[in-house]
Amino acid sequence: MKHLLAVMLLAFSALAQAQLTNESELGIAAANGNTQTQTFAAKQINDYKWESNVVGFKSRYLNARANGVETARYFMGGLRYEKQFSNHFGLFAGEALEKDKFAGIDKRLISDFGGKYRFIESEKTKLFSELGYRYMHEERLNDTFAFSHYGRVYTEWQHQWNASFSTKYWLEYLPNITQNKDWQLNTELSLSAVLSSIFSLKSGVLMRNDNSPAPGIKYKTDTLFTTALVAKF
Repeated sequence: MKHLLAVMLLAFSALAQAQLTNESELGIAAANGNTQTQTFAAKQINDYKWESNVVGFKSRYLNARANGVETARYFMGGLRYEKQFSNHFGLFAGEALEKDKFAGIDKRLISDFGGKYRFIESEKTKLFSELGYRYMHEERLNDTFAFSHYGRVYTEWQHQWNASFSTKYWLEYLPNITQNKDWQLNTELSLSAVLSSIFSLKSGVLMRNDNSPAPGIKYKTDTLFTTALVAKF
């Protein structure tokens, strides 16, 4: 009993010192009449911080239909752990799951390991880069499989121009370690306007390029333009 009470006290102490942040994003578009389209996009980010540790959860969902026919379906969800060793440097490890019907991916399992370096960490400006390794296991809709080893280079920049307006840009490059032609490039630029202490309006463009897509996939590049309501606290 004493040991149980000690564990509970330690847990409550950690919770009291921890910080939980939330960012929820929702975008909906619909047209009815001669053209019938519905698009639903959602994104969720949660970070649980205590001392020099961060556990993060991130998910994204997209579904679109035109005249009753599904034209897009994408899902991503993942967990990540970061350990900060100084004001600038830390290490991370993460696991994620992706499903992308119209890119021919039934299930994609992703494992990430690497280091993170913060160049700027101020109230107005944040700039950091990550360098690491990614293992990717794909199960495709045509009943084939793919196992890939990638390097990973990621950079993110965020700036608060004034009390009401901010910009965020990130770029991710994934070169295949064993096959030169199999590389991926993902990037997103977004603009946010504050509506209240919690809500803001965000517009962004996301581009995902896979230089060696699954067999039968026509286009290597997907782009997504979104306008969404964001709740952040």
